[in-house]
Amino acid sequence: MNALRTSVEIEGLTVRALHGVDAMERDVPGEFRLDVRLDYDASEAMRTDDIAAAINYAAAIEIIRSEMSVPSRLLEHAAARVRDALVAAMPQISGGRIRLAKLHPPVSAQLAACAFVLEW
Repeated sequence: MNALRTSVEIEGLTVRALHGVDAMERDVPGEFRLDVRLDYDASEAMRTDDIAAAINYAAAIEIIRSEMSVPSRLLEHAAARVRDALVAAMPQISGGRIRLAKLHPPVSAQLAACAFVLEW
């Protein structure tokens, strides 16, 4: 029998934050979108229907918002901080993926977003 792969996904979390290389980006909040997948063994949660055995996505969202409120120059730095905080608070996380996108970045091109992806 194959082992189940289980995860919680937070899709399209939008936050305003002060991330960017340019001084203006650290003075005027920009809009960011996060898509997060947190891998963990959900077998006990599936069996017991007990939130204590699951990843609480509401708690994960608050951790993400808290880390995003700390200014960073680089998306890479902000995403790593989000990952580190989630793993520290939720040791049952065995892997995951964070896609952090800056919506409408200040570049001389017409585009929806630029993003950094961190998988572990």
